[in-house]
Amino acid sequence: MIPKDTIQQIQIIWDNYKATNSIVLDVRGNELVNIDDARRTAIIELKKFIEDFQNNQINIFEFKTNVDGYNKRNNLWGFTATKGQMFFNQLVKNSEANIEKLTSLLKQCIGIPKTLDDALAKIDALEKYCSAIYNKAKDKRKVPNPGSVSYFLSYFWQIQDEQKWPILYTSLINAYLELGIWKEAENQVNAYRYFYALNEEIKSVLKLYTGKEISNWDAEHAFWNFKGNPNKPNISTIAKKEEKNIVVVEEEKTITVNASFELSDYLIPKVAKLVDLGSETEKSSSSKGNAYEKLVAEIFRQLDFDVEPLGQGSGRNPDAIIRFRAENTAFLVDAKAYSNGYSLGIDDRAIKEYINHYTPKLHIDGFKKIGFIIVSNSFKSNFDSFINEITWNTDIKRFILLSSEALLYLLAYKTKDRIPPATIIETLVSLGNPIEAKNIIERFDDV
Repeated sequence: MIPKDTIQQIQIIWDNYKATNSIVLDVRGNELVNIDDARRTAIIELKKFIEDFQNNQINIFEFKTNVDGYNKRNNLWGFTATKGQMFFNQLVKNSEANIEKLTSLLKQCIGIPKTLDDALAKIDALEKYCSAIYNKAKDKRKVPNPGSVSYFLSYFWQIQDEQKWPILYTSLINAYLELGIWKEAENQVNAYRYFYALNEEIKSVLKLYTGKEISNWDAEHAFWNFKGNPNKPNISTIAKKEEKNIVVVEEEKTITVNASFELSDYLIPKVAKLVDLGSETEKSSSSKGNAYEKLVAEIFRQLDFDVEPLGQGSGRNPDAIIRFRAENTAFLVDAKAYSNGYSLGIDDRAIKEYINHYTPKLHIDGFKKIGFIIVSNSFKSNFDSFINEITWNTDIKRFILLSSEALLYLLAYKTKDRIPPATIIETLVSLGNPIEAKNIIERFDDV
């Protein structure tokens, strides 16, 4: 299955992984210290959840909640992301009218397979169940995607027998695609059949190369280091052994990042329309701008800031000042309801006036750290030189360009995970400009 030249590439992937002292990083670049030992400890608790569910000690809702809570505290398999917990949430939510049927099916499917054929039969059963929901759905983002079935089930199988069952991660498929050894399959059954055989062959290749037994986790970590490691430079270090000095620069790829939940589930309708309002073209600019400013102020209020609205009709002022006394931090906020994207234009002089007028007053009030936030649906000009000038020549410590959608996701994560204002502030000041939804998702979710 694996060509000879690709075997050499796999050996180099292994060597590169071992050269890191077998360090494994999460999606945020943080080291997962002794991940295998941590997983073995976690398995004890997760197995208990599975056994309690199988033995009717807990129902499917309690099972889902227990798995969710534990993985949020100990995210060692990436289950908190789209193909794991989000899939589980959508599976249960869309089956509430048939919850007994789903409970029976899930008990059958997450049980340890006796053979590979048994595993494939379980995948087939759950895939067909999800496809029936998916094919009828008008909004397919809100229903369980059949393409998540192999990852979802193989996660539960590995919890119960990590030596036998490898997890079908998206990052592994991406790595195999880059090596030219992955074949797209028409369904999840064929995908897992091919993946299982390929994983076994890779372990055999590495066993022959190292003279040691290679576990599913060993292979997974090595390929994660190759393709999933967020701190890996954007270059390929894969080359034939006799050509180790060759470095091939990869073309940068656009990656779609999705949250592990539905945004609307954690927002009240009043604020959920912020993006739509910013894109509105029918209303007058004055009416639209006023409504947009009020919503932005309301969202910062829900983020637990002390909000002082200024806005339209109050002279040359920013739209609001938001404060968090515990951190002695304040931000001047300008909300820009521009449907085609916001650019500076003549506003640069006004922004400087706001800063010069309000920062001395905030300093007197004891606010030592002051920033400036512009909220808009999008930004279409380069603000770098202007931002550099502001942060160099004024008392503004951080100038932030924040998209409307990013602000909504910030509120959703705050509501969902009870994120404190101090963490929200740290996020705003640490991310690069402009801050978009994907940046917030990457910071607070495991994707």
